[in-house]
Amino acid sequence: MCKKSRLEVNYADLGYFYCDLKPFEMKKLLIGLCTLAFAGGASAQNQPPVLEQLLTNVDPNAGILHVTYSVSDPENDPLEVHLQFSSDGGRSFSLGLPATGDLGFPVTPGTDKKVDVDINALTGLNGNYRVRLIVLDQKPFDVAALVGLVDSNRMRSDLDFIEGIRHRTGGAAHLQAVRDSIQNLFYTLELHTAQQDFAFSNATGYNYMGTLPGTLYADTVVIIDAHYDTVVNSPGADDNGSGVAGVMEAARLLSRFPADKSLRFIGFDLEESGLIGSTQYVANFLPADEHIAGVLNFEMIGYFSQAPNSQTLPAGFNLLFPDAYNAVAAQQFRGNFITNVGNAKSAALVDLFDQSAATYVPNLRVVSLKAPGNSEVAPDLRRSDHTPFWQAGISALMITDGANFRNACYHTAKDTAEDKLTFSFMADVLRATIATAAQMAGSKHGDWATAPFSALVPTNTVPSNPCSMQVRREGNRLAVRFEHCPIEQAQLELYNTQGQMLFQSSVQTNTDIQWVNLPLLASGTYLVQIRSRSGTQTARFNY
Repeated sequence: MCKKSRLEVNYADLGYFYCDLKPFEMKKLLIGLCTLAFAGGASAQNQPPVLEQLLTNVDPNAGILHVTYSVSDPENDPLEVHLQFSSDGGRSFSLGLPATGDLGFPVTPGTDKKVDVDINALTGLNGNYRVRLIVLDQKPFDVAALVGLVDSNRMRSDLDFIEGIRHRTGGAAHLQAVRDSIQNLFYTLELHTAQQDFAFSNATGYNYMGTLPGTLYADTVVIIDAHYDTVVNSPGADDNGSGVAGVMEAARLLSRFPADKSLRFIGFDLEESGLIGSTQYVANFLPADEHIAGVLNFEMIGYFSQAPNSQTLPAGFNLLFPDAYNAVAAQQFRGNFITNVGNAKSAALVDLFDQSAATYVPNLRVVSLKAPGNSEVAPDLRRSDHTPFWQAGISALMITDGANFRNACYHTAKDTAEDKLTFSFMADVLRATIATAAQMAGSKHGDWATAPFSALVPTNTVPSNPCSMQVRREGNRLAVRFEHCPIEQAQLELYNTQGQMLFQSSVQTNTDIQWVNLPLLASGTYLVQIRSRSGTQTARFNY
């Protein structure tokens, strides 16, 4: 009755990557998109520039923040470079500071690019300061190349972890583990992370948000979301592990590129208890100074069937939506499509999703519904986290495989991925979604990075040469070298692209090269962090 999943591997051609970092916090989960991946291996396509280093250092005597960066571009295109500043930890980059150096257009790719920033205006002020460097090659953004980066194998890996009961009483431990994975992903992508806590039935619910602030219109936001909880007896692979895996993959790919408008990725809690998390978010957590351009809500996106009569429809569906009914009937009621559901307010968003799918994922069948009003006459179309947005007058879509009208394992212990979900279908749904979001947000052909910096402090507290490290891989070993660091014991930790720690070892922070033997690793990209009393150093490498 269920079709076996078919996995598709789409590994990028990952080249050697070298980082000399202090205190550049790496976007761990988008590694592998930094070199040839955006071109999908096609050398004829123009590839975006890649920031390879971002360093900050404050000279308190001169009141200058020194910013150093290195950037490469495969075609050696002249680059447009912008530097933005935040005083709120990266929620917004609206702080104005005068800067001179390798900024503007044209800047040639290369190493040891320098910018000096006058930060005297910050003396005596408290703030969580960050810089954001944006590099663009002024080439058109290639949406087709973006959708080509979707990796169904990576989505399967995510879902393998997510699957399991995620309920506040029936599966609290795994629920928390999935919460942690969502939060860690947003953090490691260098998104601005936020958490909303709210009380419900003697428990606490948690929504997790990761935002890439827009470079031009940060107050206009495009949202991609899914709920991560399940009913008490179900492992929830389709409902809604498939949606969570979609949000995670969307965050990895879309956050790689700067965008004019903000992109926000949300994991909602307690959807299964009555849309509690999304209702709380819309009622109590939406910033008053933001405009939501549109919401793309994943509600089960993994079940696909070519069997005739595998798709049922609610009573009266043929009367309310005759065109959609006829489209399904023409395929002998096969469950071989994704449903794109909008309300009256969301008609333009429905059309954009349809156009994006037709243009960039032509093999994906889409059946679209434009419900009158807020779909009061069709309550089955209100059963997910898009509904509170509809109620607030915000354009939103429910992107769904049909839930119980297709998947007989819905809300049962049999809602598992193996032999039931089709990952090529799930990846196609994700492709249409990120194509829609990239066009809405105005994604750019470039790269970005952020780094923290301190306001002015007394000279005697600032070392003349900041502690830094260099990491490179040779075979199955890491070469680690420190410069200008006090001699002390440090802890080296190795993480994979899911944020899971795989290995740890002790090292000394001296200038001699130290060799660390690595465990057996699969091909891919990894993050190494070294923690000592002097702080935390971070680097990434390919294996």
